[in-house]
Amino acid sequence: MIDNIPAIFKGYAQWIVWTLEIAGGDKPTKVPYCPQTGKHASVTDPSTWTTFETALSVFKWGGYSGVGFVLTENDPFSCIDLDDTKGNNISTNRQMEVYRNFITYTERSPSGTGAHLWVLGSVPSGRKRSSIEIYSNLRFMTMTGDVIRDEPIKDYDIELNYLWGQMSKGGIAQIVYAGLSDQKETDDDVIVKALNANNGQKFKTLLNGDWTTLYQSQSEADFAFIDILAFYTQNRKQIERIFHLYMLGQRKKAKRIDYLNWMINKSFDRMLPPVDIEGLQNKLQEAIETRVKDSEFTKKLNGKKVESLDETFVPDREIYSAPPGLVGDIARFIYDQAPRPVPEIALVGAIGLISGIVGRAYNIAGLGLNQYILLLGNTGVGKEAIASGVSKLMQSVIKTVPAAGDFIGPGEIASSGALIKYMANTAKSFVSIFGEVGLFIQELSSNNNNPVKVGLKKLILDLYNKSGEGQVLRPSIYSDREKNTLAVQSPAFTICGESTPEEFYKMLDEGMINNGLLPRFTIVEYYGKRPELSKTHMHVHPSFDLIDKLATLCGHCIMLNSQNKAIQCKMDDESQQLFDTFDRYCDDSINSAEREVKRNLWNRGHVKSLKLAAIIAVGINPYDPTITLEIAKWSIKIVKADIGNLLTRFESGQIGQEVNDESTQQVLTIKAIHKYVTSPWEAVERYKTGAKTLHDNKIIPYSYLQKQLYQKKEFKKDRRGPNDAIKKVLKTLCDTGDIQEVGRGQLQRDHGTGALCYMVAIPGTFGI
Repeated sequence: MIDNIPAIFKGYAQWIVWTLEIAGGDKPTKVPYCPQTGKHASVTDPSTWTTFETALSVFKWGGYSGVGFVLTENDPFSCIDLDDTKGNNISTNRQMEVYRNFITYTERSPSGTGAHLWVLGSVPSGRKRSSIEIYSNLRFMTMTGDVIRDEPIKDYDIELNYLWGQMSKGGIAQIVYAGLSDQKETDDDVIVKALNANNGQKFKTLLNGDWTTLYQSQSEADFAFIDILAFYTQNRKQIERIFHLYMLGQRKKAKRIDYLNWMINKSFDRMLPPVDIEGLQNKLQEAIETRVKDSEFTKKLNGKKVESLDETFVPDREIYSAPPGLVGDIARFIYDQAPRPVPEIALVGAIGLISGIVGRAYNIAGLGLNQYILLLGNTGVGKEAIASGVSKLMQSVIKTVPAAGDFIGPGEIASSGALIKYMANTAKSFVSIFGEVGLFIQELSSNNNNPVKVGLKKLILDLYNKSGEGQVLRPSIYSDREKNTLAVQSPAFTICGESTPEEFYKMLDEGMINNGLLPRFTIVEYYGKRPELSKTHMHVHPSFDLIDKLATLCGHCIMLNSQNKAIQCKMDDESQQLFDTFDRYCDDSINSAEREVKRNLWNRGHVKSLKLAAIIAVGINPYDPTITLEIAKWSIKIVKADIGNLLTRFESGQIGQEVNDESTQQVLTIKAIHKYVTSPWEAVERYKTGAKTLHDNKIIPYSYLQKQLYQKKEFKKDRRGPNDAIKKVLKTLCDTGDIQEVGRGQLQRDHGTGALCYMVAIPGTFGI
């Protein structure tokens, strides 16, 4: 039957043989071997694989159980493995639904009780749930040729990723497949099993820290050690503990939570659950332990010297050059059709439009790609080209994809309820193009706002971080049922606005920065004169190629949105290194800040640059968006110029002379939180505000903050009273995502208290 295996597989030298062996479990395991050497094969070592013909020949005379195909990033295949459900009707029904929806080449597993569906496509990592598994890399799959469905191997990349995303939903998957299963054996038992295995000598060598004889880098050795441990225990904490007991786990890098998590996740081929209490603890602790002041920016990363960010990113007009790909093509069209063409204006329009289209369909680092972007330019320079260019282009696209019109949202928003209902009933991903957006921001930021504006501001603050896959905008309930709003999954709301510098800076003060709204905006300012009138702008129409590219992207995003699915943008190694450096640059800027305005402006610098870079990457390749070093540099330049421009104006005294009481209250609260989470227990114990276990876990009791802030004059003189003023500041910090309220049930169960408590969610806000 092996002759029935499709010829397309036989062209890849990715074949192994395997046998059934008892390997530490209750049932036999399929163990891979290299057909040429007879030694264990590895899914990460191509030298242990061979051609189909060689593997078949060795299988026939070598006493092996079968042949297998190693899935890698270099082949186009993925495999859906439907395992024996052992009578579980729910699992069987799910399998049948998958089988009906993937009409592709399918064969029986070696046991005869399962099925392997082969498709073209790839997923970010392996995943398993309810007797369904999906793999496209770092896995070998047995192949039998025992055909169930004799069909061509079909391209199901979109459907495959949708299924992969659905398999992550629910609490069971989060517990079982995040490496949180119960510890079944002692650490010594795990070590003994690993030492007695066929690769026991290799494990012993790694155990002793002698990696140089096996690998070119210690990072490779670290992962190999973790990978072996993960074979014998699926308990994350046990793996971490054993790793840190031995030589490999002693260096500074091995203490980093992100580094360790990455290795463990990769060994499990599974995704972490959404951030929880433990996740916030780790995030904060990591920030405290690894805080780095790198003012010279010449630190060596992974053995490579990184050029100075200060020297590399000099703000000038060149940073607003059209980026590569579709965003650049749209910017050039908006520029060409403008009566008075300005590159900065065209660029803002292009970014705003693409963000409105792709904001929900693509993610980077768990974030959607919606943008709040603002163009500042004097009256008469042609800012209206944003609206006119977007309108002309989308009118042509709508002829091909009528539903694409929903990506253009309302130009005025009356209330939070109106905006939520629009997202629930009309479009979950769109761009609203505002004229004179400075007045709109001023209304939202006013200290004397009416409840409608307060609600709208809160919503806009919240929406900035809600477009990622799995995020949900919660419903609102009113006494008047007609005002009730529904929950909206992953809403991607993009603001693309324009204003004059005079109007914008006249109303700007530190309070508007510190309340969290302005730091979410990327501001592009045009300093030049009024351009000459273009004599050809009336005759400019979008090319067929541009219409086709944009229409294709719109159709692709409409389909992804209908499935509540997002494609994850990737980064190459060089761009990852640069973004890591920029993240530390932002941290250093925050830590060295003497004014709260600087801290708040740099707080979201890294996030804004990531989202901006991902938009460009999607425009280059919407099917496999990958951020390159060129894109990373371009996006960081934009953000650095934005923040630098505002800080220069503040520091020169052009704006921000008035500091209101609310911004001062927020500064004092941030300092109190910083003191609590960075001080030893002995320094806070005297306030008698909670158990030591709360402090150990970086959980901040409200009672501590109340005792720290109540006597401060900024709170005592507040007309609402100090307690209400304190609660209002904490609510604002919750609304902006900087802190998170801890559930009372969790506190009661783990710490024996039902008191109001918080945790830090964004360490950078608190100088950590």
